[in-house]
Amino acid sequence: MSFTFPFKRAAIGLTSCLFWAQAEGQITDSTSILDWRQGIFPKEKPDEIYQIKANGFYRFFATNQHMPTPFALDPASGAVTQRNTLFIGDDTQLPNFLVNVSGRPSRNVSWGFDVFAFQFLNGVINPAYGNQVQKPPVYDPRSTPRLGANMGLNLGLNLYGSYYTQHGTFNIRLGGIHWFSMSDLTLGSFRGYNRFLLYERAPWDPIGQDVGIRYRQMFETGAIFQDLRWGERAIQGAIIEGLSLPQDWSFAFLYGKTELNSGFQTVPNYNLGGKLRKALNGTDFIGFNTLNNVTWLDSLNAMPTGFNIATVETKLSKNGYWVHAEIGAGRYNDPNEDFPWGEAINVKVNVPKTKYFIPIEVHYYRISPYVVNNNGIFWNTSLAQASLLNTVVSDVQSANVLTPFSSSVVAIGQMTNNRQGVNFNSDFEINEKLKFSVGYGISAEIDALQNQITYSHFVNQLIRSRFWRWNFPAGVGPYGRTNVIYRDAFEIVQLTDDSLGTPTSTKKFNQIEVHGKYRTKLANRNFYAFFLGRYNTVQKDFSVIPVFSEDAYLRQYNSEFEMYYQVGKQLFINSYLGYERVLGNYQTTLDTETRRPLNQTGWGVGVGLDIGLGKNAGLYIRHRWFSFNDASFQLDSYTPQDTPEGLKIPQETLVELKIFF
Repeated sequence: MSFTFPFKRAAIGLTSCLFWAQAEGQITDSTSILDWRQGIFPKEKPDEIYQIKANGFYRFFATNQHMPTPFALDPASGAVTQRNTLFIGDDTQLPNFLVNVSGRPSRNVSWGFDVFAFQFLNGVINPAYGNQVQKPPVYDPRSTPRLGANMGLNLGLNLYGSYYTQHGTFNIRLGGIHWFSMSDLTLGSFRGYNRFLLYERAPWDPIGQDVGIRYRQMFETGAIFQDLRWGERAIQGAIIEGLSLPQDWSFAFLYGKTELNSGFQTVPNYNLGGKLRKALNGTDFIGFNTLNNVTWLDSLNAMPTGFNIATVETKLSKNGYWVHAEIGAGRYNDPNEDFPWGEAINVKVNVPKTKYFIPIEVHYYRISPYVVNNNGIFWNTSLAQASLLNTVVSDVQSANVLTPFSSSVVAIGQMTNNRQGVNFNSDFEINEKLKFSVGYGISAEIDALQNQITYSHFVNQLIRSRFWRWNFPAGVGPYGRTNVIYRDAFEIVQLTDDSLGTPTSTKKFNQIEVHGKYRTKLANRNFYAFFLGRYNTVQKDFSVIPVFSEDAYLRQYNSEFEMYYQVGKQLFINSYLGYERVLGNYQTTLDTETRRPLNQTGWGVGVGLDIGLGKNAGLYIRHRWFSFNDASFQLDSYTPQDTPEGLKIPQETLVELKIFF
């Protein structure tokens, strides 16, 4: 059974492992210390040999955008935003209603599947989601389509088996969708250093025991509880694991598809890989990982393409110091061109707090432009052929799943190929009320392959992505330089200091991330404040410190601040303030009228409520006023308008009701 995933990086589709770990536990900022995730399938060992369970959630989600004047969405078709848009549901294939059914025919075998449905309203949702539910007439309520006709199997039927022997434990997973990872360079999803804001909830965010648990977790541990998919990749096929084998060995083998080569394609494609690992002591180990992909470009299976990557990985620790290293090689296979093997290096070294007063993690990486594997924690920015390979055919969303191609401005910890760099990360306490997590990165391209830079707008990022509904188009916006992906819309900047279109220099990147967390009591009630600053520069010449001058191709400064105040046991008032600046220099594309480069300003102001409705239910309301403006490219602007009726400010309201059962 084929499946379709329209999302970038970590697949966001729902599966039988969808229900979140709610219990409290230890969370750390670093991606390379303890794995604290707590899966809940099977949730607990049942007393009976055979047992069937059903649980799930309902999520009502609505957005209302008010755009006083039209904003150009697509210069080719002339599409513009509407003055008022009310949207019920989530247009990213995340269901409003889901039921997980699981069973255990024996003590060693379990199975599960999800049944889902989208909105049960009278809106015109064909042809995307089939027949909508209609209001039944009073005189003949049985004449209209039934609810069951609008239900569907979400991601297939999952089968799990676990067998205990005197030689070890053997696990098998078949069919459906399973969430799995091996290593950063072979199979895994970006987790970063938990530097993000909580104001706008993600569709997969859980419901805690109290409405303010997420803010307490972020302050105390630097993260919030995520579901079982966090840091994992979606696999459809077969996974076989051997654990606690003699001499402390373990292995994993997988065969199937990931979200990047799935879909209803008429030609075969598959991934084959696995890992072999020997535990040394505690968390230390040494192991081997590999992932290999084959996709045929024709129905006769005469033109295979794909990639290969193999790595050796180890983690060693002593007296609080530890080293986590993964080194290997990979290549991209193309039927028309012979690409060489390239190196892939990813090394992290941790120095404990007792040595330099604060803990420090040093991260070095170098990934050849010929190493391509978008299933790992690095993007392909070098080979256009590989980007065309990783497209998913979808009957609901657009035909392509886009990830930023070319020279990308990325978060600290996110890697790309054709780049080498070093990152420094730390987290520390000033006092019991104030904590910080900071990161600094320096990187440079290996070869001059691209004359473009891609970047995202962190302020108003999600609002921009919601301008385009039901698809992920490329080349949109007033100047055709915006690409829309899942929960993001990134821009492309063209460089002009090349030779007849051929890049002549490699680009250098500097990054600063600061995440501040503050907690206190106001009128004997909890008050939380979080600050997130991200400052990036891209330039031609190497610099130890960011280039805050016009020598930089691109300068991007983002500052966001949010506050949460508990006014009742199950009621929080929250607020948001964000400000952003993006500046280009005269070696980037200039506007034809002003003859000036990028000069962008954006801001957002928001207020909201978190209302606890019980142990398993919550209501969340968010309202934001926003503006963005480019003083050079005048069509790429949306600011408050002074009209005869008064000042009209662009704004958006979100309402989410989430209930687990």
